Amino acid sequence: MNRGAPTLQQAPGNHSTSERGRGAREGFTLIELMVALALSAILSIMIMMISTGAQETYTATLRKVEIYNRFRLALNTLTEDLAAWIPTQEMEFYTDGKGGAGRRNFHFESGEQVPDTSDSYGPGVVNGGTPGYDEYAHIVQLHYLSNELEQYNRGDSSYKRHDAYQVYFRTMTYIEGQNREANVEYMLVDPGRPKSEWKNGLPPPPRKYGDGSGQELGREKIRDLALYKVVRFFRIDEDLITKPHLYPVERRVVEVATNVTDFRVEYLSENPFGRSSKNPPMFRTPEEDYSNKFGELAVRAKKEKTPRNGAKYTKVFGYGSVMLDRKFPKATAESAVWGDDKLRNSTKKPQPVRVGFRGSSVINFGEIVPGDRVYIFTDTERGGRKAGGNVAGRLAAFPSGDYTVKTNLNGMLEFVEDIDCSLWNGKDQSGILYKVAFMPTALRITLRMVDDEGLNPKTMQQVIWLRRRSR
Repeated sequence: MNRGAPTLQQAPGNHSTSERGRGAREGFTLIELMVALALSAILSIMIMMISTGAQETYTATLRKVEIYNRFRLALNTLTEDLAAWIPTQEMEFYTDGKGGAGRRNFHFESGEQVPDTSDSYGPGVVNGGTPGYDEYAHIVQLHYLSNELEQYNRGDSSYKRHDAYQVYFRTMTYIEGQNREANVEYMLVDPGRPKSEWKNGLPPPPRKYGDGSGQELGREKIRDLALYKVVRFFRIDEDLITKPHLYPVERRVVEVATNVTDFRVEYLSENPFGRSSKNPPMFRTPEEDYSNKFGELAVRAKKEKTPRNGAKYTKVFGYGSVMLDRKFPKATAESAVWGDDKLRNSTKKPQPVRVGFRGSSVINFGEIVPGDRVYIFTDTERGGRKAGGNVAGRLAAFPSGDYTVKTNLNGMLEFVEDIDCSLWNGKDQSGILYKVAFMPTALRITLRMVDDEGLNPKTMQQVIWLRRRSR
């Protein structure tokens, strides 16, 4: 080595070749960048999918919660009103003493109706009601056909039969900030119908598909149906006594729930005199009641043909009538057998006065229970006419009035109140008229709803006990 040769020294700031190579490798290659971008895209897609799925789950849950909230509101409203059902012989409101011969007997007579605020179609059900007067509560069974959207999306283009029942009864209900005794009607209606088809400010029930009107209920419109509550009440005011003609029956309409596709009302039928293995107590529709050949004919549901809704079945909760156009069997009043002097000579067993039908296959008052009130009267009492032309004739007639049922002996009613038959000369009186309302032991309500898109149909049932009674 040449010790005298000068030594090379590295200038400040300069780096060796190996150090420059290490510095160049600190960046990213194109492949690394592409992998990173791909991973970022995958993560973004996963986050988006999770977020979208969570949003869809939240939306679906929100729709279900909304449906169940509507279920809860509708069923609570129905339960409160139906559980307070009042059996009455005079469903409509009337002014006592205005009809007949101007007498007050606490019962409706022809000419005593109170006019409605806007009732040009008759009281009761929205599709026409009755021409004059409703005496008893009733359930009307109607149907319509439609092809649901969810059913159509599954490839099923058939038309399904839906329930559109109506129930009309008297109860204590909350309206305008007060609990009032009122007539209440629940019905399924179609608010999408033209205003020209509405009656009394109410939309009509959904029509049967294929009625020829060209306005059939399609799958897009089924979500527009709604459950309505119509309240009719007589406002009590201090001027009512002096000016009754100024106070007509008032009507209020409440929308209970929307998106309701089915409303069904079944009643528990348990006539004790018709019970058998072929006719056990069970929930029945009016159509099933009409077809039940083992049931009591006097209160069996009636069938009526309608041009738009097919067959209409109506269950009426009452016996007898005072309407002149109503035909029904007349009862017999069996005279009483009382006193020691008659026990030996009479072939009859000692008994109080009994009114009804002995051994009748048509009527046995099977729905009447102890405690029910029955209005008993005769033809001569209808319209205020007097029985007989003298005092003796009037005294000998059956004493019309309200009686409380004590027991039912296979169609013959005994009452808590005494009935004077001392002037009957031991003979029975025929041609006795009567009217008495009753209510079923329980009802079973079925509601079916869809969401705002017409999808996710849900069905719920509620059993409502009106009164638990023992025979």
